[in-house]
Amino acid sequence: MRTSEWIQIGFAAVFTVAAWATAFTPRPLPMSRRWKVSALAVVAFLVIAFVHLAEPHLSHDSFLTLLDVVTGALFLVPYWQTGQFFLGPNPQVQNRLEAFDRWLLPNISSRSGTKRNSIGFVLEMAYLSCYPLVPLALIAVYAAGLREKIDEFWFVLLISTYLCYAITPLVPAFPPRAPSGEPPMSAERGQEANKGRVFNRWILKHGSIHAISFPSAHVASAFAIALVLLHHSLWLGAIFLVIAVLISLGAVVGRYHYALDVLMGAVTALIVFGIHSYLPT
Repeated sequence: MRTSEWIQIGFAAVFTVAAWATAFTPRPLPMSRRWKVSALAVVAFLVIAFVHLAEPHLSHDSFLTLLDVVTGALFLVPYWQTGQFFLGPNPQVQNRLEAFDRWLLPNISSRSGTKRNSIGFVLEMAYLSCYPLVPLALIAVYAAGLREKIDEFWFVLLISTYLCYAITPLVPAFPPRAPSGEPPMSAERGQEANKGRVFNRWILKHGSIHAISFPSAHVASAFAIALVLLHHSLWLGAIFLVIAVLISLGAVVGRYHYALDVLMGAVTALIVFGIHSYLPT
């Protein structure tokens, strides 16, 4: 198996062990949540096993392409596993994150999100781009003739993102857009919400864990992709670096993440990329 597959199976297994280990802590996870974490790990293992069983029936290139598609598809498994650990915010943690925002970005921290103007719409669309970012980056890698760098791509991307998920249960907090994690009614029904924000709200309402990832996994993913591509293709990396910066701005201004989440997400990607650069090839 490739390194990327071991990373996915390894993280899924670690989350499973951690879920059952909460039985020995003051705040054990409900049994149903432990089983959900375990089931997600089993899904990841079975999907990867199935792909390898299909290898004899595929050409070498088709098999490797299928592995990349599956790796991208399983990218969300640790995210949903992480969500099972969220039992509510830690008031002290949330207060400190909010205090950092008020110190660093007093004007932005006082808002509930982006304004109903062109800049607000662009930032919302930028944040929205974090969802298709991994498939688009994978297509870019193939299109640019960088398939021989795919192991580096997945290593930096997966480790950066999954480290964020691994730390997240230790920093339980609602998003800064509202104390309860739900959008203010004015942002949903009033004139303050631009169309991009309404769409982002809908996605978060129906497809998120309703808690922040700390560090921001979206930002870590975006910068991990940009750094790897910059290393091998300046123009392609520059495009994804701009996207990463815009995602970061959208996350903070839109109040989807605290400023510290975003900063630490970028730092995580930079550290992982730096470590990989010194690893023997």
